[in-house]
Amino acid sequence: MMYTVIDGNCFKNMLVGAYQLFQKKYEIINQLNVFPVPDGDTGNNMLNTLKSMYSMIAEVSPEEPVGIIAEKASAGAIMGARGNSGVILSQIIHGISRGLHGKKTASCGQMSKAFQYGILYAYRAVTKPVEGTILSVARGIAKGTHDVYRVETDFSKILEASIDAGEEALAKTPEQLQILKDANVVDAGGQGLIFFLMGCLNGLTGKVEDIEVDVKPVISRLEAKGESFSIEYPYCTEFIISPCKVSAREVRQKLSSWGESMIVAAGDNLVKVHIHAQRPGHVLDMAADWGTLHDIKCDNMVDQFHRNKEKQQKMEKKPLGVLTVVSGEGWTELFEKSGCDVVSGGQSMNPSVQELSAGMENGQYEKYIILPNNKNIILAAQQLKKMLGEKVHIVPSTNPMEGLAAAMVFDGKATIAENLDAMADRLSDIRSGMITTAVRDSIVGESTIHKDDFMGLVKGCEVISVPELSDCFMQVLGELIDEDTEIVTIYFGKDLSEEDCQKEIEKAEKAYPNVTFEMYEGDQPLYPMFIAAE
Repeated sequence: MMYTVIDGNCFKNMLVGAYQLFQKKYEIINQLNVFPVPDGDTGNNMLNTLKSMYSMIAEVSPEEPVGIIAEKASAGAIMGARGNSGVILSQIIHGISRGLHGKKTASCGQMSKAFQYGILYAYRAVTKPVEGTILSVARGIAKGTHDVYRVETDFSKILEASIDAGEEALAKTPEQLQILKDANVVDAGGQGLIFFLMGCLNGLTGKVEDIEVDVKPVISRLEAKGESFSIEYPYCTEFIISPCKVSAREVRQKLSSWGESMIVAAGDNLVKVHIHAQRPGHVLDMAADWGTLHDIKCDNMVDQFHRNKEKQQKMEKKPLGVLTVVSGEGWTELFEKSGCDVVSGGQSMNPSVQELSAGMENGQYEKYIILPNNKNIILAAQQLKKMLGEKVHIVPSTNPMEGLAAAMVFDGKATIAENLDAMADRLSDIRSGMITTAVRDSIVGESTIHKDDFMGLVKGCEVISVPELSDCFMQVLGELIDEDTEIVTIYFGKDLSEEDCQKEIEKAEKAYPNVTFEMYEGDQPLYPMFIAAE
């Protein structure tokens, strides 16, 4: 079959196909992470971006114009984008949407140009592109298909050529980025982009199966901001049928004309139903004929909308505050005591643009200085700034220790510029290190790393890798402490008890008698110790 014209149905199937393939492949992408640190979240981030995209198009009629479906997909991807690769992927989808804007259908040439737009938008999203990353693969795809799309009229062939060109570019990434070569892997984000194209091809050529995922659509999280929603089906109705006499497919068919936003999930002799209904009583009566009902829930979304709206209107916000991203109860308490609003997230749990935006909307202030506290969250914060303009300013802290130091010099009475200068200056006063455990054998720079070693990570230094925590801690201190160091603060994580941390500090005090050591509970996952020296 030739795919010379792409309509709404074909395009929706392509996007669903991409999401479906990511559900199967995201762990492979996680395993490609270069650093043998347990932050294997590239696959999760890209999957969550596509999951948010899917939530916006799942209930859209395939009869809709291709431009409308692309627009909804773009909105979902952007609002759900997580981590660097997720944000870049969302920008690719956004660029495709711009290329298809206003079109009912798209010719092969128009669709090819739209995908080229996607690559252009991805490049625009990154201030300093690095060779050997997802962007290198994207550029390789653009170059490799430039001549093909001028003569080819079947879009499935364009996708095949894109995948071939992408795989060639991906194979070169270890030569472009030394850290990939040392670890003997290709770039994780680049591999994810190829999976995206493979999924699109699978969807276009008819291999998409029904996806039954309990996804809360992004649009429902936007309702409190004043966007309209359907009042024709105002009752959010959920229930479980167990045991169920009929199949999930039959349930779906019989309920399809009685509501919208329907999700039917099959389990072991049970069916879970979510539907926005006009007459929930009738829906429940029908369902009762198919089996025993459990966990029945019925909410009036109009009432919920007005309650949320009234709550927001009552909140009087102050001019300027700090929004920080951190995980762990200890860290949350430390930042809240410093007057910050907190969004939960961090290593392997990057919050989306939507979650950062929700943190601002639910917070105490009109404008915010954001402390990302993780390099993978900085790009999402920058994307939020593009959306909200002068309401958002960023101090690019790369870990919670830098963030806390910056937060402590924030002055609500000072100007934004004064605060940005003071907080940025404070970042340079802190030297920080982190200790975690290696998840696999690898080589990073001059360091040979073995699975389950304790790894000491200090910016600008070779990775420390030793079997014992005590040795790792003392070597990290050796990198951080110099003749000017006065205070060292240790934040112990979930995997280290206060008692064991105190024992390590007592050893350090004997080695460094002129340095004051302090200890706080951070409760951070994955890292037994965060260490700050000043």
